[in-house]
Amino acid sequence: MEALFRALVVAARQSSFAVLSVLDRAIRAADPVLDATLFFAARDGYLTCEYANGARAEHFRALRLPTDGASLPARAVAVADRVVLARDNRCVMPSDRAALAVPMISERHVRGVWYAASARAQRLNAEEQIARLVDCATEPYVLALEREADRADAAIDMLTGILAPRAFRRRLHELVAASHAGILSLWFVDTDRFKSVNDKYGHAAGDRVLQQMAALLEDYAVPEADLIGRKGGDEFCMLVRGCAKMRAIERAALCRAVRAHDFSVPLRVTTSVGVAAYPFDGRDAPELLEAADAAMYFAKRCGRDRIGYALEGNGFALYE
Repeated sequence: MEALFRALVVAARQSSFAVLSVLDRAIRAADPVLDATLFFAARDGYLTCEYANGARAEHFRALRLPTDGASLPARAVAVADRVVLARDNRCVMPSDRAALAVPMISERHVRGVWYAASARAQRLNAEEQIARLVDCATEPYVLALEREADRADAAIDMLTGILAPRAFRRRLHELVAASHAGILSLWFVDTDRFKSVNDKYGHAAGDRVLQQMAALLEDYAVPEADLIGRKGGDEFCMLVRGCAKMRAIERAALCRAVRAHDFSVPLRVTTSVGVAAYPFDGRDAPELLEAADAAMYFAKRCGRDRIGYALEGNGFALYE
């Protein structure tokens, strides 16, 4: 456990996601029957899935659950203790046969809930050990969150040199609020399977990939018009101004540039892009972000390495 804690503290210097990745590996080593792991951050009365690993878990990323609901993670929040799957609470994934939810508690506050599940086994083999592992990771995770909050206060992202997440959201809100009848299109850009880069080649290689992704976006941006920012982790956003929605979708041919770029890692790096436009797909900045994010996930569900876009209140489509 001491060696794990040291590894978690090192990961906390990088990001909260890095902490969760280290914890995930430890939990899966403790119980090989697990085939899906999720982490739900507790904020504003909801549990939002910010980490998902496993083929079954992939599409549950960004899932929001009310903290006062009947789901297993919500029950763990209510009792401030670990909870196993039973008849009086609901699993997260319909195919779960066994599951465990363990809250991360720091200074009497639930910071999040770790969810581990299996579609193969009737019960998990290491419930006590998993609970101890989550407890070991709690303070490094909180430390990582505090460092991320400090970095978010800065206007420029130190790694990529583009706008930091909070600064980008603030500027996006200002531009949408002031746009009146103008059209603003938002690209939501995700680096496909970025976790594989970090896992196989290390975080230094991952950082270089992110820096080059930001540079490719800057190549596509119109100076003094478009706005580029880091959304967080391996996600980026670009606000396209001064052109119609369809033209903004056509300009999102970033996928080809990423596919052809040499990232200096022996792994093919691709990207999935979602496009949404104000005022057609969102009435304000949060709705616009949500629509572009959903369009990006549509592109990922359709096979990754492609562009999805919102269809004015009627689902999504691919740009071929």
